[in-house]
Amino acid sequence: SSDSSARLWDAETGECLRVLAGHSDIVKSAVFSSDGSMVITASMDCTACVWAVPSGERTRVLRGHKKALSTTRFAPGGGHWLTASFDGTVRLWHAGSGDCALVLPAENNVVNTAVFSPDGLSVLIASGSEWIRLYDASTGECRLTLKGHEDWVRSASFSADGTLITSASYDGTARIWSVATGECLHTLRGHAGAVFTAEIAA
Repeated sequence: SSDSSARLWDAETGECLRVLAGHSDIVKSAVFSSDGSMVITASMDCTACVWAVPSGERTRVLRGHKKALSTTRFAPGGGHWLTASFDGTVRLWHAGSGDCALVLPAENNVVNTAVFSPDGLSVLIASGSEWIRLYDASTGECRLTLKGHEDWVRSASFSADGTLITSASYDGTARIWSVATGECLHTLRGHAGAVFTAEIAA
């Protein structure tokens, strides 16, 4: 929220269970871990915070980004956290220690999408360019560069089984890519303007 907090609500009663207060600026993103035991928030104050559920206790503050954060993610299995920032970087953090494990660059200092693969072994980044890059989550090595769009890529995501990537671009198209080869399998045309998101049904 713009009030610098996030809130936990009871889905059945609508009751506010906890107010997660600790940031000093707008909270841009809040996501649950896969087991529901933690929440991680990303803020315009340049930090991310990890919170215990249901107590609402803040267990970690992740510092290192130079500008506001845009989003954050848990790795499948919970061993790492991901943060994306307007400073043009994506950072991976060790969940155990809270230390920064990797800093991944983005094109033109813009991060539009940063997500883990379903197996947690790769990180997909769509940034300020026509390209999409797939990085090894352990080494930071760029494994694939997906080229074909004619304008910036607004978003990218994995299929549920991790074998395909979808991308949406300001060039008015969406594309489907093979993770194994990096080949563009389909270009989806028809929109008269920019395409902001595209996903494959589970």
